[in-house]
Amino acid sequence: MRRGLLALSMLAACGAEEGEQAAEPSEAREFPIFVTERRGSAVEQGLEALAQDAWRRELRFMDALDPGYAFRVNRPRYDELGTRFGPQAWFTMGGQLFTMAFTEAMGFGGDDLPAMSRFHFGERGGPDSRRCSACHWRGGPAGAGDAADNAFFRGDGRTEASALVRNPPALFGAGWKQRVAQEMTANLQQLRDDAVDFARSRGEEVRLQLQTHGVDFGLLVIAPDGSVDEAGLEGIDPDLVVKPFGWKGTFTDLRDVVEDAANVHHGMQSTWLAANEDAARVGEGPPEDPDGDGVEDELSDAQVAVMTMFVAMQDVPVDVPPLESDLVLLYSRGRNDFEALGCAQCHTPSLPIEDTEYTLPGREGDPDLSFDLLTVAAEPRLEPDTLTGELAVPLYSDLKRHAMGEALAESRDDADVLADQFITPPLWGIARTRPYLHDGRAPTLEDAILLHGGEAQASRDAFAAMGEPERAPLRVFLTSLTRGERLTTP
Repeated sequence: MRRGLLALSMLAACGAEEGEQAAEPSEAREFPIFVTERRGSAVEQGLEALAQDAWRRELRFMDALDPGYAFRVNRPRYDELGTRFGPQAWFTMGGQLFTMAFTEAMGFGGDDLPAMSRFHFGERGGPDSRRCSACHWRGGPAGAGDAADNAFFRGDGRTEASALVRNPPALFGAGWKQRVAQEMTANLQQLRDDAVDFARSRGEEVRLQLQTHGVDFGLLVIAPDGSVDEAGLEGIDPDLVVKPFGWKGTFTDLRDVVEDAANVHHGMQSTWLAANEDAARVGEGPPEDPDGDGVEDELSDAQVAVMTMFVAMQDVPVDVPPLESDLVLLYSRGRNDFEALGCAQCHTPSLPIEDTEYTLPGREGDPDLSFDLLTVAAEPRLEPDTLTGELAVPLYSDLKRHAMGEALAESRDDADVLADQFITPPLWGIARTRPYLHDGRAPTLEDAILLHGGEAQASRDAFAAMGEPERAPLRVFLTSLTRGERLTTP
């Protein structure tokens, strides 16, 4: 340990001054703070947790010796990510950035923003938090947030009533969520394109029921000339892109989520975002420093990449039935009730998937970065069916928007999504993510069910009509949808 500290002290003594090349991230990568493996026994996990705590302490000492050291050593060049560093290094560096407290010297905030603001101003945001993990913690790393962690988006910067309230969602299994959405998108667009070709070649109208992965997205009517009538679509935009992220289903991939969250919640602008977004989102300052805080290149493209990979590589939630015999019977009944009440019509238990490769496309000539979710992501990982070898992602979501009724409707539409429409939130891991619903208003799963309306009204009413003993099995079943136990948490 002393040798490691001495080596790091020598690096810090030679640390990057302003205008010099940033410190190499290789030493920071040796800190075993974020690992994808899960040890087999509690003793092994406990020893690993102690080792991680020791390294975290040393990293704090290094930051005390050389402020900003941890941020700099987690700032690799993009070309190194595909050559010098592999997926475990991406996960480690991304995890350190995810839990790091951003400072003004790094670029936190903006000249046109308050030091900290609970209520956001337009698209510019707060900032309202110093670190990602401050709001994504419940249930472990990259988890959900409590009601106190709610964000208040796109308001007047002063009042809660002007804003849209959002509870921080859990991020575990996010890589699988994106991949299955991408496959669904490809299938839907291929169906449309084939129907257009058919209509043109035959000179006939085609009525296409859009279905993929067992989910029905409504009707497309294609005229003989190939023009498409999209009025019959359900729960998806006319571009037929399944957008799995955001309570309204407005983000397509995790990199967009990471960049938007860093900008809105921390005032940390990625190099790409600063160069490519309009003033309403990034500020009216010069192109190299649009938020006008005197810091350029606040988050490099490589830093955004490793933070994206950290989220994409999060573990897959698990179904852990109770051990006590009476509860096991209730669990089995609850699983049946979930189907019988119609919950599974939207909270689809699983969605099939074929390609397990997660790819982050390079920008402006940068190389693509890829890894196999099935073999590289954090444990526990998804496993093929023991009999068929087929893969299915147990999301308990159809990744489709639904009208949820007046009780849950917001005061206005958001990002062109109607006020009462929300994407079906995945239920995997839900036992570790309370409170529930988009604004965290429901402290229990039962409260959340009873607030359903709109397309879920019939299921809600059937559950409400049950007596207390009849409701218990469904609650027991939902409580089994949890996250793998892990002692080694940051």
